[in-house]
Amino acid sequence: MFDCALFDVDGVLIDVRRSYNATIKKTVEYMLKSITSRSFRNLVSDQIILKFRASGGFNNDTDTTYAITLAMLANPARNLVEGRKFLMQVAGNADESGYLSVEKYLANHGIERWKKLLVYPAPVEDSMLARVFDELFYGPELFKQQDHLEPKYWTGGTPFIKKDRLAVSTRPMKKLHDMFEGNLAIVSGRSRLAAEYSLKPVMKYFNLDACVFLEDEKREYAKPNPYSIMHAMRAMDARTAVYVGDSTEDLLMAKRAEKEAGVKIAFVGIYGNSPRPAKTAAQFKQAGVEATAKSADQLPNTINKVLAV
Repeated sequence: MFDCALFDVDGVLIDVRRSYNATIKKTVEYMLKSITSRSFRNLVSDQIILKFRASGGFNNDTDTTYAITLAMLANPARNLVEGRKFLMQVAGNADESGYLSVEKYLANHGIERWKKLLVYPAPVEDSMLARVFDELFYGPELFKQQDHLEPKYWTGGTPFIKKDRLAVSTRPMKKLHDMFEGNLAIVSGRSRLAAEYSLKPVMKYFNLDACVFLEDEKREYAKPNPYSIMHAMRAMDARTAVYVGDSTEDLLMAKRAEKEAGVKIAFVGIYGNSPRPAKTAAQFKQAGVEATAKSADQLPNTINKVLAV
């Protein structure tokens, strides 16, 4: 009944709570300390990050980093409790337009000078925030490969990409590969370099010609733009697909692809790598997705149930 299966990476095939989430936290801390000379250690929680992602506009973790940094510069808090409360308020007023909705919400907080200082969005070579993020995540060697620049802000330690945790085993991936006769593709906000680095044990199961790595694409194609789904499905000559995601952006993207391309997409929501698994599972069910699964290892059985409906 379904021609192919498409997979998000972060939160689905990889648990990023100690990698990408940690990079957001550390970059915010670094930027605020460099600008204000104040310490903001432990300001950003996983719940704050999840709240931004739930808006549907923050699949790009550098956008999340910028939104949090801008908010704290616009409304300096006296303590961590006040800071976290304000960030939850900002995230609660964000929408699928992402950092633009945050800029709009903060418009009366004198943010123009901070926007000029942060220079975002901009290429890594022009934006300190984007560069700090990439250097912390990739580490010196991979940063040079990805961005073709020498590290400028790296101070040592373990690159956060090394803290990615593979959240799927080879056996279920092989089962899925066989189920879909090799028509598996990645649709991810990651770069190809980052995906291949952390998914090495299972990368062979994907049709690389159909995969889309949005960090390497034009910014306008970012989720929830359906470009990546449509590209992947065209590459596999597919009219129906199962999409496996973990976020609001993924669900919005799948629905848009259905509407714009006239295709059929069954959505499976993964919730086990969320900072609040039970809440994420409940949100998926409330949204009426075809199925949910705690982990990607459960996908062969879960998708079989979807196929049987």
